[in-house]
Amino acid sequence: MNDLQDHFNRLATDGYLGNPTGEDAYAYLRASSERQVEEGSSFSRQIENIHKAAKRDGIRVPFELVFFDDGFTGFEFEHRPTLLRLRHEVKSKSRARHLVIEDIDRLSRNADWQQGYLLEEFARRSIQVHFYINPGTQLERYVRGYIAQEGMQKDLERMRMGNIHKALDGKVTARKRKYGYLKTHPKNTYYVLHPEESKVMRGIYERLIYDGWTLSRIADDLNSRGVPTYFKAGFWNPSTIYQLVRSSVYKGEFYSHKNHLVKTGEFDKNGRPKRTNITRPESEWIKTDVPAVVTPEEWQLAQEALERNAKRSSRNAKKRNWLLAGYLKCKLCHDYAFSALGDGGRKNSRKRYYRCGSSTSYKARATGKACYSPVAHADELERRVWEEIEAVIYDPGIILRRLEEQQQEERRMGYQEQLGFIDEQLASFAKERAKLEDAYYRDIYSLDEFEEKMKDLRERGRVLAVSQAKLQAKTREAHSIEEQKQAVIAALERVREEVDRAKAAKTQPQEIPFDLKRKILAFLVDVIYVDTQHRTFTIEGEVDGTYGLDAPDGSAPSSLDPDGGIGLVSSLKWR
Repeated sequence: MNDLQDHFNRLATDGYLGNPTGEDAYAYLRASSERQVEEGSSFSRQIENIHKAAKRDGIRVPFELVFFDDGFTGFEFEHRPTLLRLRHEVKSKSRARHLVIEDIDRLSRNADWQQGYLLEEFARRSIQVHFYINPGTQLERYVRGYIAQEGMQKDLERMRMGNIHKALDGKVTARKRKYGYLKTHPKNTYYVLHPEESKVMRGIYERLIYDGWTLSRIADDLNSRGVPTYFKAGFWNPSTIYQLVRSSVYKGEFYSHKNHLVKTGEFDKNGRPKRTNITRPESEWIKTDVPAVVTPEEWQLAQEALERNAKRSSRNAKKRNWLLAGYLKCKLCHDYAFSALGDGGRKNSRKRYYRCGSSTSYKARATGKACYSPVAHADELERRVWEEIEAVIYDPGIILRRLEEQQQEERRMGYQEQLGFIDEQLASFAKERAKLEDAYYRDIYSLDEFEEKMKDLRERGRVLAVSQAKLQAKTREAHSIEEQKQAVIAALERVREEVDRAKAAKTQPQEIPFDLKRKILAFLVDVIYVDTQHRTFTIEGEVDGTYGLDAPDGSAPSSLDPDGGIGLVSSLKWR
């Protein structure tokens, strides 16, 4: 982050913020939105205030001890990757005894328990926390956190109601214009037809309705004619055209207040909360009339054409168990997955294949990245991969190590410590409640004063109870890992017994259940890179290595070892 480095260098003396002769200190910064990060206003201000606080308290901050999270809300702390690294470092091998933060809300906006928990955690690690802005007492922190959260909710509600009022006034509330239209004003806008793009959309509908073209043919035609797009990809592809044709805006109907984002409870690889679009009941939608590209009748004909095309493309599709679905990637182009191709071959000898997605990706073809690798015979590839995986039936410890890693992650997140802290807070609230009741009975507080204080106490207790329930759920999930261990060991034991029985009888073992195979793959494999040109595949995960699609001697794999028993290479029947 060059801007952060520049702000640091502008204030630093001899490579340090604060007093260059003082003790070393960490610094932690957080920007709550990506927009703040891009504008730089938040980090530049925080760096300056951290410099003032460090100088005031006689400590110094080198740049390598500056930790920053960009684009993360202050109401979550477990999934901020940089804060997590900082907490782990001061726990395992701390390089400083001080930590400088601009304000308590940079650490956490949640004053119900998270602020106190984090401050107590740093105190246990003998880390002295310095703030540029005095955080005040716990009550003051709670009030500030409540005001901040309430202010954010009010801002969101004002934005929501503002959009509703605009829609009721017949204005378009879309942040980004729809292809084929122009916005008359950045905020208080109406749609007008784009002179060129609206004609392109009209042509798409006509080709689909009257000429019977498929979406792929329409995309090829637009790309071959060099028709410019409004999309980041820079070229046309069937999925984009499908989404456009499905939009009711082209028949003159724009709907506001139709969808809203909600958190899924999951987090992406960067630790940010995942969100999904939820469609509101149709009775809540707000309709705005806009210029139409096609008539309502033509729009309906287009939807029917899409449905007919979908049925034609899938009329011969059959449900199959694709063992390696989600694990395969192309060794040659790396960016594209090997996906299930479906049935091929002759009518009476259908075969399944996996194929590199770049050969059918319009993006890969348009950018020259399509590798056009040969397809992989699904039965052959699945058999060979499983042959390398099946050693696990004699070494279940590999799976158990994976489960142990998950338990270590649970311990690292400190769920039990967080629960203990919340339990202490709830106990102190119970004492505080008893004191309030005693004061009321002794006429120290009037009824109105008592009710006001109890209302605040009940709300804080409710928030703590919710947090406690969430953490307890996470703890139960972690504890269920022990049950998973026992289930996996039992399942592998059954497989091992079947293989040993078949070896002794010199017969074929029974088929291993598909679900069990997928479960074993989930524990052992991260990704499988397929190179169909050189007929190899590379497994990454607990089972690592590069292997050939063919048997070592170039012949079909045999299920019998030299002594006549069942070897680790199993037959197609077993697979």
